[in-house]
Amino acid sequence: MRYFALISLFVATQAYSASFLVEAEQFADPGGWKTDTQFIESMGSPYLNAHGLGKPVTDATTEIDVPEDGEYRVWVRTIDWTKRLGRPESAGRFKVSLNGEPLSAELGSGDAEWTWQLAGKASLKTGKAKLALKDLTGFNGRADAVLFSSDADFTPPGDATFEERTAWKIPGVPNAIADAGSYDLVVVGGGYGGLGSAISAARMGAKVALIQNRDVLGGNGSSEIRVWAKGSYAPSEYPLDEIIREIEDKAKASPSHAEEFVDDKKEKVVRAEDNITLFLGHHAYGLDMKDGKIASVKAVDIAGGKIKSIRGKYFADCTGHGFVALWSGADTKSVEKGRMGMSNMWIWQNQSEEVEFPEQGWMHKFTAASFPYPRERHGIRHAEWFWESGYDSHPIKELEHTRDLNLLASFSAWNAIKNHGAYAERDPDGHKKGEMTWLAYIGGTRETLQILGDVILTGDEISNKKKFDDGTFMTTWSIDLHYPVEKYRDSIPGKPFISRAVHGKGIDRKAGYAVPYRTLYSRNIPNLLMAGRNISVNRDALGTIRVMKTIGMMGVTVGRAAALATVKDCTPREIYEHHLEEAKTLWRMPGDTRFENLDELEKSLDGKTAEAKTKP
Repeated sequence: MRYFALISLFVATQAYSASFLVEAEQFADPGGWKTDTQFIESMGSPYLNAHGLGKPVTDATTEIDVPEDGEYRVWVRTIDWTKRLGRPESAGRFKVSLNGEPLSAELGSGDAEWTWQLAGKASLKTGKAKLALKDLTGFNGRADAVLFSSDADFTPPGDATFEERTAWKIPGVPNAIADAGSYDLVVVGGGYGGLGSAISAARMGAKVALIQNRDVLGGNGSSEIRVWAKGSYAPSEYPLDEIIREIEDKAKASPSHAEEFVDDKKEKVVRAEDNITLFLGHHAYGLDMKDGKIASVKAVDIAGGKIKSIRGKYFADCTGHGFVALWSGADTKSVEKGRMGMSNMWIWQNQSEEVEFPEQGWMHKFTAASFPYPRERHGIRHAEWFWESGYDSHPIKELEHTRDLNLLASFSAWNAIKNHGAYAERDPDGHKKGEMTWLAYIGGTRETLQILGDVILTGDEISNKKKFDDGTFMTTWSIDLHYPVEKYRDSIPGKPFISRAVHGKGIDRKAGYAVPYRTLYSRNIPNLLMAGRNISVNRDALGTIRVMKTIGMMGVTVGRAAALATVKDCTPREIYEHHLEEAKTLWRMPGDTRFENLDELEKSLDGKTAEAKTKP
């Protein structure tokens, strides 16, 4: 990865004074291109994605500083994503323009892996120049970075990890890490688990850092992915649901319109907490360890290119994928094949006039027998959760491939509906007025790995209603696991993209089941907690705890436990061993309970004069 905007580029210690790089995600105006941060762990960087649903997006533009007059060769790091899927033509083609003049080459075709493609040559004068990315198709062309060199012997560097690049002794490279402060709890991931953890810890008086690598909060429950908040609030002695009720959506469908997922409400609740420092648009990429504990998280400001060190006493892995656990060496477990996959849902609606959709040679030739017809719910016509793939693909290394398979399937299905009469009988106009209005380019993932705690909760224990003395948040969803639908398994040969849900028995949705606290911290990293689909459960139990409201409540449990651990100067494990009753006292507190700081919390626990404050 290369998180720097305009630099003099050196390879090793050799300087190229007339070479420089521009990061695509740091363009001054991205135009219609979308910043994509999902695959940094596999391909090395955020990038711009021309997600136009078949209509070319507006140019991404920025101003560059040319260091000296010269004839510059220009490269772009990109990929032919449809070639990687074995398709005969290239979907995401684009060009580079300098001062309004397009360079010669069409990019985004030919290479099935991320690599530098030569865009062309340009004579540039010292000073300012205008650089633009010009989308040609609207079908997800992607640009990581643009590289300039007037040195005839210069060769673009090969792939390198972010750590290797920051070790280069290059003027302008962000090898100095800025200290972003120290916190009682550092939460990585801004989905429901991260939100519950951060808000609850802050209201207990803890100083919290919340790191989210998107510009919106909510994770799967945001407007970018649009999975509605599911799970219910079973009767419990612990009102852990009250904070989650403040941030939850009440979407009428999944997916539905963007505003129904209340991104603004989530951010407003977080920013109202004086004890939370929000690092929105920051990607955590690694850790510093000390004496077997996590000492700090390293994160990059995606748009600004600055690296920050965020120190903490306790850390919560709310990434879903378990990245913090992997970086720290925490014990984890994953299923090698047959996991639940990633969904990229989509919406279509009828317009007042006929709408065209461009048929492309890279699309699969589908018929109505190739895929299920998109459903309608509350007036929303949509392809739902079961547009899902990636069951046997690596959930991190091959995640971009999985997302792209979902794009291919969705575009191919819509092409069959629009241009080949598939399901024509289901619409009065034969879908002539139908338009695909939204397709998630950010995927909703269900299963990556589990971080192992002192208890690994099983589906049998849930079904048999085994009681634990540290039972805390309630899960109410059935044991819900996904598998490919046989009927559509080979619509794209060997790459199933439609799933079915198999619901197990044993969950009383009204009564719920109390999940033990010991599933929420690492068994071998002393200061690591977790909230999300990555907690310490087996695969069957994952089928019930992985929905939004449930994940939010586990976050509230974690946040209050972290605050207590800070007060008691103990590990999360020692909360169970020595301070469980005090933890239960905190879990019983109403959601709007607030302590200004941890001293006030400690006084309250000691029965002294301080009392919690509440506000609406």
